[in-house]
Amino acid sequence: MLTTLLFILLALYFIKILLFYTGARRADAAPTVLHTPSVSVLVAARNEEDNLDRCLASLAQLHYRGALEIIVIDDQSTDRTPEILDAWKERIPLLKVLRTEGQVYELRGKANAIAQAIDRSTGEIIMTTDADCAVPPDWVEETVVRYDEQTGCVCGHTFIQDDSVFSAMQALDWAYLLTIASAGVGWGFALSAVGNNMSFRRKAYHDVGGYQGVGFSVTEDFALFKAIAYKSDWVVRYPLNPATLVVSAPCATAVDLFRQKRRWGRGGLDIHPIGFAIMSIGFLMNAAILAFPFFGLPLLSWGVALLGKSIGDVVLLSVPLSKFRRMHLFKYFFIFEFYYLLYVTLLPFAVVFGGRVVWKGRKL
Repeated sequence: MLTTLLFILLALYFIKILLFYTGARRADAAPTVLHTPSVSVLVAARNEEDNLDRCLASLAQLHYRGALEIIVIDDQSTDRTPEILDAWKERIPLLKVLRTEGQVYELRGKANAIAQAIDRSTGEIIMTTDADCAVPPDWVEETVVRYDEQTGCVCGHTFIQDDSVFSAMQALDWAYLLTIASAGVGWGFALSAVGNNMSFRRKAYHDVGGYQGVGFSVTEDFALFKAIAYKSDWVVRYPLNPATLVVSAPCATAVDLFRQKRRWGRGGLDIHPIGFAIMSIGFLMNAAILAFPFFGLPLLSWGVALLGKSIGDVVLLSVPLSKFRRMHLFKYFFIFEFYYLLYVTLLPFAVVFGGRVVWKGRKL
């Protein structure tokens, strides 16, 4: 009975992988339009003294033929963030440094900072990244070409800087999850989005009421992405474009990683029902591989199921790793697979029973 159930789950898992594989390729076929709308690049920074120099150095290398402004909003930092920003103002003529002024629209956390920055920006297209990220020189140029007349939001991919086993494991995780996000868009469903490589049309933002209209979320970027996708007539896009690939610093500790996953999990509770059903297959598959051996599952059946699941994961990961020339990360695959088994199984319980989400020292 357990063997039959496990192989039914494995068959469903392969179908899910096939949907994600083909969906990601569909999402990559986004149109291109040669135009130069005005652009505002926004970065919210809270206690980022260790990361800001790298981020600002990458922003200084941006080249764009249209009107461009770069806004970093200091979200009440208590470290050297304000001093670093002041020093960079002389090196980046386009840089504007702001500071959050309390709470607006009853927003909290990063959404409050970004909403204030948007209100004080001027670009037709708004692009966001994080202070612990580095963007490529063509980031703006290669993003805005995806904005045809129907497009309201364009997201790009992010890889984790892989300079250790721990960070390489996170890099594979991000590659896997963001490929699923692209695949969802490829099939017409907004499954996920990350604000460190996200852009949206100002009109689309106002059409859904801005962050105040979207309402509070611990993953404010996904909430906005989902609102534009489902509550407006705008199209969202999520291509796999190496020219817009952002590189982010990894979580430094297991505690930081756990908090990140809990925040993402909490923010994803209201995912589209089809997305919830598809993701449930992944949870059940991983949970079955971990639990069934304790209930008498034959070792051979367990081994075949684990091998089959691993092959499916390799197939899906081959899409972003080949596209973004990160094939070397496959040498960490078995470490990632063990980590993935554990966290996909345990995360739902951590989300439900883990208490309030912590972000940048704040409980949200």
